[in-house]
Amino acid sequence: MDDRTALDGLKPMNKTLPILLSRARETLLSYWRPKLTEMGFTEQQWRVLRVVAEHRRIDISTLSDETAMHMPSVTRILQMLEQNGLVERTRDEEDSRRSWIKATQKTFDVLASCVETSNEIYAGIEKKFDNKKMTQLLTLLREFSDVGTRS
Repeated sequence: MDDRTALDGLKPMNKTLPILLSRARETLLSYWRPKLTEMGFTEQQWRVLRVVAEHRRIDISTLSDETAMHMPSVTRILQMLEQNGLVERTRDEEDSRRSWIKATQKTFDVLASCVETSNEIYAGIEKKFDNKKMTQLLTLLREFSDVGTRS
């Protein structure tokens, strides 16, 4: 029996959702990596920073969920961001096991300095992949992500 028969019935890898999503992510990040590198951030650090900034305060568990990252990774990134004065961490007064994270003014200053570049990057993407398609893609990805959370 040919070992390749084990592949019978499987979709080719270039037509599977995990590969296509990974390629889409890499394509998207190729637009962002140069700016993030210039600013001294990794994509994961930036993701955490953005989510923290969007909340008045956020606990680590929720932050982990919203960034789609494992809690140990989020905790490690928060330590670096805190050392650099970008976030502040406080203990919950009623539950000492829980910490609250909030962005500092330094974070908002960094984000404000990126608005123009961010808009330029998105405009470049939309020039190649029009706004209507982008809206459809975002809608479909949200719907697909929600499938996993439904009972």
